[in-house]
Amino acid sequence: MSILKRIIDWNNQRGLIEKGFNQKNEVSFIVEELLESTGKYDSLSAREKSEEITVDILKNEENQNKEEIVDAFADIIVFATGAIGKLGYDPEIVIDEVLREIESRTGKMIDGKFVKDLDVKMYKADFEKAKIKR
Repeated sequence: MSILKRIIDWNNQRGLIEKGFNQKNEVSFIVEELLESTGKYDSLSAREKSEEITVDILKNEENQNKEEIVDAFADIIVFATGAIGKLGYDPEIVIDEVLREIESRTGKMIDGKFVKDLDVKMYKADFEKAKIKR
């Protein structure tokens, strides 16, 4: 099964596909991860800041064309994949490792966002195995 199909399966298993698309939530998730990538934000502060930024970003954007949204999210995947490669990692292995970590998490949905159980032992992504040997 392809890595992208595994991601969709993971979303299905958690009932996220049937809940439907919520642009505010989806943009907030991406902004949260971008903030964490700067090293200036931990998970909690990134989540709080992303919600603030998302409200500002989406002002008056509720009627955006669905295909424009799909195109933008696909562009994010393309640029993120390229960035992982530029950092010297195999994107497929990285995504597999991240998905394994995500699949091992337990928690609950609160206001449309998954909140991790903090005291559970979970799989930790092994990025060493994703390093490209040059």
